[in-house]
Formats: sequence, structure tokens, C-alpha cells
Amino acid sequence: MAVLRDPDLSGLTATDRKTLLDTGLAPGSARDFARRLRLLLPQGWFPAYRGDEVEEAPVLQALLTGFGAVLSVIWHLIIDVKRQTRLGTTQGAFLEMAAVDFFGPGAMARLEQEKDGHYRRRLVTSLAAPLNTRMAVSESVRRLSGAAPRIIELGSAQDCGAWCHGGGYGASRSRYGSRNGGQFCLEVFPKIPVDQRTVQAVIRVTKASGVIAWVRMLD
Repeated sequence: MAVLRDPDLSGLTATDRKTLLDTGLAPGSARDFARRLRLLLPQGWFPAYRGDEVEEAPVLQALLTGFGAVLSVIWHLIIDVKRQTRLGTTQGAFLEMAAVDFFGPGAMARLEQEKDGHYRRRLVTSLAAPLNTRMAVSESVRRLSGAAPRIIELGSAQDCGAWCHGGGYGASRSRYGSRNGGQFCLEVFPKIPVDQRTVQAVIRVTKASGVIAWVRMLD
């Protein structure tokens, strides 16, 4: 990066006495493309190019800047398209499209007012998240709602207690289901806004196939 100099070739400084540096033209800008096009023109057809500060062919420069503006738009469009091809850099609606590609429609929907950074972290974490276990279901709901849920397996004495020992008909910790098993109750105490349909979608992709989950949202 060159140092800015005055006509006497002395280095220029700012009011805080720091040296001023010439950052040059921004790559991909209209002026940058105009300069590149100017350097491609045959020598002798137009006045020699001496930089943007000294321009002896202003009409030519204006024409090339117009072409450069079009090329600059294409340049930035290519950069933006390239950014959308990677989960780590995609953003906006393209990030939601990536979620559908990886998890299917509605499985990992964006939360209300959720920023791209938080949404991307949820997607990346879910790609390698454990599945099918009680801990996996609890962790997936915790990441979504901000608080660990209460999971009650209907056939577990640890969750429901036993007759006359913290359990039985009417006991607050007991839940009832089929004797065939394959069911559990899940109570969510969200600390961040989340709707029940989103919670159910996350549970659906995390729990084991064929297992029924009864979900209850509590304030």
C-alpha cells in the first residue's frame, strides 16, 4: 500500500500526524473495471492513461465507467452467488432453502425474528446431533426453546413413580398411555418465543421412528 504524497513528493499526514496511505481503487468497482478496460486499449489510439487523478480523455473515461458499472454489478452478483453455495456463508432466504435441502420442509424452520447467525448455528449443530435417545430429544428441544424440557416415559418408575411411592392415580408426576409402550410425554418451558408446531417438527426428526411424543407447552 503506497504512501500519499504532495507535489513535492513529501508524505502526507492526517491531523493526528499519522501517515496517509493510498488504498487505491476498490477491486470490482466501476472505476476498477474502467481502469482495466482502459489499459486494454491499443496504444496511440487515445491519450496515455496516467491514473484517475490526471485524465486527458474524460469522454472516453465516462464511457468506460459506464461499461465498468455493468461489469461491477455482475462481479458482485458472482460473489453473492458463490456465498450462497456454502452453509457457512449463505444468508437470508438462501439459508432457509439450505435448511429444507438438509432436513426437509418444516423440519428446521426459522424462528420468529431469528437472525442468520443463530439460525445457521442451529442448522450446523443439528447436522451432527445425536438422534433417537432421550438425551438427544431433550437437547434438541433445549436448543430450540432455551430450556431443557421435562420428559416423562410412561413405563419408567423414575419418571412416574410407583404405586404409593410418588405415583399412582392422580399423582402429579404420573402420565397414562398405552401398555404397548413406545410413547413419552414432553413438557416444554420455553424461555424464548417458539410455537408448538416448531417444537413438534424438531422432535419428529430427533425421536426414534414409530415412537409417539405427547407435547405440552407451558408458560
